Parts: sequence; C-alpha cells; structure tokens
Amino acid sequence: MTTPPPDTPAPRYEPLRGLALWGEEEKAAALEVLESRSLFRYYGPAPLHRVDAFEERFAALAGAPHAVAVSSGTAALTCALIGLGIPEGAEVIVPAATFLGCVNAVVAARGVPVFADIDESLTLDPTAWEHLVTDRTFAVMPVHLHQAAADLDPVLAVARRHGVRVLEDAAQACGVSYRGRPVGSIGDAGAFSFQSEKNITAGEGGAVVTHDPAVHDRVARYQDQGGQFTTSRAGDRGTAAGEPFLGANLRMTEIAGAVLAVQLERLPPMLRRLRDIARTVRADLADLGLRWRPLPDEEGSGGDLTLLLDDRMAARRLVTALTAAGVPAGTLYQGRLVHQNPAVRTGRTPWGTGWQAPGRLRASEAILGRSVTVGLGAAMTDDDVAHLAKSLRAAVTGAPGE
Repeated sequence: MTTPPPDTPAPRYEPLRGLALWGEEEKAAALEVLESRSLFRYYGPAPLHRVDAFEERFAALAGAPHAVAVSSGTAALTCALIGLGIPEGAEVIVPAATFLGCVNAVVAARGVPVFADIDESLTLDPTAWEHLVTDRTFAVMPVHLHQAAADLDPVLAVARRHGVRVLEDAAQACGVSYRGRPVGSIGDAGAFSFQSEKNITAGEGGAVVTHDPAVHDRVARYQDQGGQFTTSRAGDRGTAAGEPFLGANLRMTEIAGAVLAVQLERLPPMLRRLRDIARTVRADLADLGLRWRPLPDEEGSGGDLTLLLDDRMAARRLVTALTAAGVPAGTLYQGRLVHQNPAVRTGRTPWGTGWQAPGRLRASEAILGRSVTVGLGAAMTDDDVAHLAKSLRAAVTGAPGE
C-alpha cells in the first residue's frame, strides 16, 4: 500500500495478521528447536522434524495431499513452475496487478512472463487472457490478491481448453477459499508465502501444494539441490523414483517450521474475525452507496475492505484523509502495475534482455489506480472497528470525525 507522508500520525492499530497474534507459543516452539541444536530439517544431534510435521498439517489445511515447505513465497512459485515441468523459454501469463515476486519466479524458472488485464476484483480478468495464449504458453498464474480469491472456474475452463497449466499464487490468501475449496488446491499447483505481513508467518517462508505426486516429487527434489541426496538421509521428501537433476537450496529451517505450525489453529478464527469486521464496516456505511471491490467469493475471503473511487485523485484524497485519522490505507502497489517496473518493462534479467513488456494496459492501470484498500489487523478491538467506520464515513462525506 502507499507509504504515508512522514508527518502522518501513527496508525491507531497495526494492519498485521498472523504476526499480531504471536505469543508464548511461538517462543516455546522456537526455543525447543534451539535447545535441540537441530536447526536443519533433515538431521542434527536431536532432530525434531518440525518442518515435516508442518508440511503434513499444512497440506490438510490447504486441501491437497502433498505439500513442500520452502524458504519464501517467491521460492514456492519458482519450485511450482519447475515441478510442473516448465520448458525453458515457455510463457507464463501473469495478471498485471501483482507483486514483483511473480515475475521473478517466472524468470528464475527460465520462463517468459506475459501480462494480462485485471477486472474490478483486482484479480485476473477471466475473459481477458485467452487471446494471449500461443503455442509457447505453458501456464497461467491467477493471483488471489489481498485476501480474496480470483475467479477460478472460468480461468480453469479457458486453461483446460488450451492445455495450459494453472498455478495459483495464494501468497496473500492463506486460508481463503473459493466456492468451498481452499485456494491453492484447485489448479495444478498452489504457492503460499509466510512473510511477515501474511496470515501465518515466520518472517519468511513458503509452501507448494499439489494433488499430483509427480509434481510434488519434482518440487521436493528441486528445492533440495535437485534430489542429489534423497537416498542418503532419513526423512526422504521425494520418491527417489527417477534420476537426480540439478536444483537449488530453497529449504525451510526447523525454526520456521516450528513457528508456523503453532499458528495453523489460529488461522480459521482469525479470518472469520477479519471477515466479520469487513462486513460490519460495509453494513455501517451502506447508506453512502460506496463502490466496494467485487469479490468472486466474499464468504470465503479473508476480510477485505477495498473501495473503488471515481479516479486516481479521489483515491489519493481518501488515502490522505484516512491516514491522517490513524487508519492504515493505501493503493496496492502504489497504483503501479507490475510490468511498469523498469526492469520488468525492459525484460532485464541476469542473463540479458528477455522480452519487451506492453507499454500500457490502460484499463488495468485505471482500475488499480482508483482503488483504496483499508488495512485490517488481527488484533483490532471493537473500538478500533468503530473508529475505522466513523473515520471512513467522515473521509467520504467530509463530516467531522473523532
């Protein structure tokens, strides 16, 4: 979101989720691993296998039979593409409004990103990417943006029609569902992030989930040096059914696995609370006729308050008024589409220039630029919620706030 000016008052509450609920359980889990002196996930003086346990529990929560824990959300996307078997130079269709990590993951997997329009849900427009499919298209990456699922059913229909793989980026939507199905488990693979701002967090971390055992095997191998050592250790993460290949070291540590595992039980009630907060605020302001971001599945969301204004200037004015009142607010990615990043625009990769991004996606640019997202926090009190609603009413109507 937009960074407020230096003289803006501190927010009344922290717009944090998993991190806001950290407590003695995380401390105890981390200390137990430290005292075991077995911080590496596969062996040590007294291994606790906390990452193994986290993978098993996370797979169940995410609705998939297989999960591999890795070092970050970007690593998860990269591993997922490798696991799906992306050929070098293949194209991956990415929504224009997303984090830079999506593009970095495609590049790391030696693919080429292709940028598609969003709709007013701020996620991939399911009707606006089919024309981008070519004989080089390998996958499409719908991004479940800011606690809300992308509209997956029509995306899946197009993908199946063309034989395109579907990789769900669920980095910002851990625990969110789409029409009764956990996001990340619906396409061919799903990638999650456990960075500090996410629903569960170890500061960094990620995971890949899939229903396909072959994909799981390739992911497990790739993040562990290509599976060079799978037959020489306990806790084998792959099937060791094929020849090893060259990979990377993107493994999760035991401390991260332990800290994340204790947060899983908090996740469903936290998302229910945040979803209820969003509903309460929208109901309180129903008389104002505000335009809220349409969600493909509001019931399955993780609590979102995003307004669509008439234009960018109106959005900036609202952000200024809200931050002045101590309500964290901003336009996602400062209103800039991912391909407007200079390195992305020119295709500047570590091995040369790889593509030329489109000059403008004006419809997507206009939608994102006139949006304002109000940050919600897992530790918000009822007084905080009331203050948020009153401040938002005052900012919209010009009436005095608190």
